[in-house]
Amino acid sequence: MKNVLFASTALVAFGFAGAAFAEAHASTSISLSGSAELGFTSIDDGAAQDGRVQLHNDFDLVWSLTGMTDGGIAFGATGDWDEAPTEESAAVFISGSFGTITVGDTDGAYDKAMIEVSSAGLADEADFYINGHSGLDGQGDAESQVGRYDLAFGGTTLSVSYEDGKDDAGTGAEDIYGIGAAFSLGSVSLGLGYQYTDNIALAAGDELGFDGAFTAAAAGNLEDVQVAGISAGLELGVVAMKLAYEYATGELDTAGTFAGSLVGDDFESNQVEVSATANLGAGTIGANYSTAEVEVGAASVDVDGYGIWYTMSLGGGATFTAAAGQQETDGQPDETRFGAGIGMSF
Repeated sequence: MKNVLFASTALVAFGFAGAAFAEAHASTSISLSGSAELGFTSIDDGAAQDGRVQLHNDFDLVWSLTGMTDGGIAFGATGDWDEAPTEESAAVFISGSFGTITVGDTDGAYDKAMIEVSSAGLADEADFYINGHSGLDGQGDAESQVGRYDLAFGGTTLSVSYEDGKDDAGTGAEDIYGIGAAFSLGSVSLGLGYQYTDNIALAAGDELGFDGAFTAAAAGNLEDVQVAGISAGLELGVVAMKLAYEYATGELDTAGTFAGSLVGDDFESNQVEVSATANLGAGTIGANYSTAEVEVGAASVDVDGYGIWYTMSLGGGATFTAAAGQQETDGQPDETRFGAGIGMSF
């Protein structure tokens, strides 16, 4: 009871503080939103996860602060607490006729421009093998310090980004650079981008390639790392289709980083993803497919994934979701997932 009372009192206090702030700063606003999930899920990976049905819940809290200078420049900050109150991400931006500058835990230019294929599932049942095109984001060691500049005009958005590879102690990885472009042409959308870094340090146990196709056996370095991709979306009445292709490459400078690998061995990954969704009255049915080939030297691993789902709005911000998916990876048992439940938006 004390915890509930404290939480309620805190929210009331926050409301009065927000009202006082808004009165003093008429050009600013504070908003709070969130989401939650309740349902069940099952994972069978042929190993520790044996397909047992498990209860599932999740809670996410998002806040947003926005304002406007007398000269018409917008500014603000956003934050996301996953499993509140643990802070997961935060970013700050300024925006005007010159474009938008964002700094913090935000997408690089590559991820910003690329179109993600559709997926669903309260516990990633139909998207656990889907690449979100994060590219090299987060490979630096600068406590999520990504800087991105966006310039939007007409149906076009151009982006460039930089991630500082050094942390506060002055140690870490190499800097990461990205460019991207997104185009909206009526029912057709396009996105393409590129990212580069001189070096990525790998520790024993680190995973490399699509969905961790390779696991490092020892520490080493991957040099001259590049990621490039192109994506498209098409809407035809109640049907929407999305397609994405991603290519990644690099070169090992340490022998034995992966089993049997030599200095100079190339890393290469090719991946294709496609999805289709159709609105059926109050509900939506969807399916996706992903295939990737990952190579390190002479070794090669193929990864294929399939997902299906159904969602239906229950009104008031609640949505019923049922989803299932399967992943097939060379040399590993197939992994199958299914689950259902209620997603809630506040």
